[in-house]
Amino acid sequence: MLAFPLPSRILAVLGAAILCASPAAAKIDLVTLPERDRTELTIYNSQDLTLARESRTLSFSKGANQIQFSWANTLIDPTSLQLDLGTAKGLTMVDAVYPANTQELIVWNIEAQEDVSAPVTITYFTSGLTWSSDYVLKANSAETALQMQPRITVRNNSGEDFSNAETRVVVGEINLVEMIAELARRGIAKDDGRLRDEVVKWKMMSKSETIAEMDMAMPMAQAAPSMAGRAQAAEIIKKAVSEYQLYRVEGKEDILNGWGKQLPMPAVKDIKFDLSYEIDPNRYGPEPTKIYRLKNTTDHNLGKDPLPEGQFYVYTDDGRAGLRYEGSTHHKYIPLGEDIELNLGNDGLLQFEERTVRSQRSELQFDNYGSVVGWDETRTVELELRNARERAVPVKLTHVIPGDWTMSDASDKTYESVDQQTVRWNLSVPASSKTVIRYVVVVRNGSRAKR
Repeated sequence: MLAFPLPSRILAVLGAAILCASPAAAKIDLVTLPERDRTELTIYNSQDLTLARESRTLSFSKGANQIQFSWANTLIDPTSLQLDLGTAKGLTMVDAVYPANTQELIVWNIEAQEDVSAPVTITYFTSGLTWSSDYVLKANSAETALQMQPRITVRNNSGEDFSNAETRVVVGEINLVEMIAELARRGIAKDDGRLRDEVVKWKMMSKSETIAEMDMAMPMAQAAPSMAGRAQAAEIIKKAVSEYQLYRVEGKEDILNGWGKQLPMPAVKDIKFDLSYEIDPNRYGPEPTKIYRLKNTTDHNLGKDPLPEGQFYVYTDDGRAGLRYEGSTHHKYIPLGEDIELNLGNDGLLQFEERTVRSQRSELQFDNYGSVVGWDETRTVELELRNARERAVPVKLTHVIPGDWTMSDASDKTYESVDQQTVRWNLSVPASSKTVIRYVVVVRNGSRAKR
C-alpha cells in the first residue's frame, strides 16, 4: 500500500488498521514514500484559501496498488482531493474509497499492467495559509528617485509542513458557499455517497487569466460527482479565473506549520516620484505633511503589475552612508496606471505658523434697537513657512478663510481660488530659511455678508 502521510505520524496506524480489517488489502504491501519532488502553493488571501499541489515519484507493482491519504489534524478540504497519474502508461485509476470506521482517510485503488515508477500529483484546497505584503522604499539623498523592495510574508497554520515549496499569491475577492476550514472540520458527508456540487459555486473578481489558475479548476471540477456537475464547475471557474492577479515568489522555501516566513520579491530601482510638503487642514490637519507621489506606470519605472495592498516603509539616504527613516503609510491595492500617494506625516523639518497681526472693524450696521447686526472686519494675516532642510522644498499651501471675504492685498499674488472659502499657493521655500506670505482680507459679517 502506498501512503501519503499528512501527517505521517498518524498514517502508519491508520494503514495497519486497514490491512487488518480487509483481506484484500492484506495482499498489498505498505511502502515508504519518498520525499516530495515538488510542492506548489497558490494562496488566495481574501477567503483563507490555498491550492496545494504535491508531486512525488512512486514505484507501482504489477497488479493492484493502493495510495492512502489522510488529512487528520489539518485544514484540508476533503471534497477537493484529486490524484493525477499524469501521462504514465499502464496505470488505471479504479476507484477512490473512504473506508468505514476510519476517519479522515481516502484510499485510491490503482491497477498497474507492469512494475513501473511514475510521477503522481495530489491536489487539494486547504485553509490556514495566509499572506501579507509590505514594501521598503529607499530614496536617494536628493529625493528624486527611489528603490522599492517588495516583501511577501506567508504564515502557516494549516497543520502541515511544506518543504521546498514554490509559492504564488493571488489578489482578488472570492465568495465561497462554505469556507474551506469549515469543510475540513466537517469532513465528507457519507450518507448518500456523493460529494456536494455546491462546493464549486463560487465567485472571483480580478483581471488576468493565468495557467496556474486554470490548474485550480481541475480539482474543483472533478470533485463534483456527476458529468453535469463537472461541466458546471469548469464553466464557473473558467469565467472566474480571468479576473485574478497572480504573483510568483522566486525560489523555493520551507514553510513550516506554526511559522511565518518573509519572502523577498525582486527589487525595483530608479522609480521616479515627486516630493512635496502639503498644508491642507481639511485633508491632513494643521501641520505640514510630507508626501511622495508616483504612478504605477512604466514612465515611473513601475507599471508591470498591480501592487497588492500593504504597508510602505520609507527611508532616505542621509548623504553619510546611512539612512533616515521618513515614516510609513498603508496603501490599498494599486492597479496599473493608478496614482500612489504616500503620506509620511510631519517630519518636523518644515514648520508652519498662521497669525493675525492686525484686525479692525468698519461699516457697522445697526438694527432699530441700536444693536450691531453687520460689520466688515479688515484683517492682516501672515503665513510663515520655516524650512530647516539643507535644500529648497516644494510646498502646496491650501488656506481656508471662512465667511464672505475679498482679498484686498497679498505679498504673493500667485494664489489660486479653490472655492469660495479656499485659496492655494504653490511655493518653493529656500534651504535653511523662511518664507512669509502677508495678505489683507476684508470679511463681511452679519447683515453685511452676501453669502
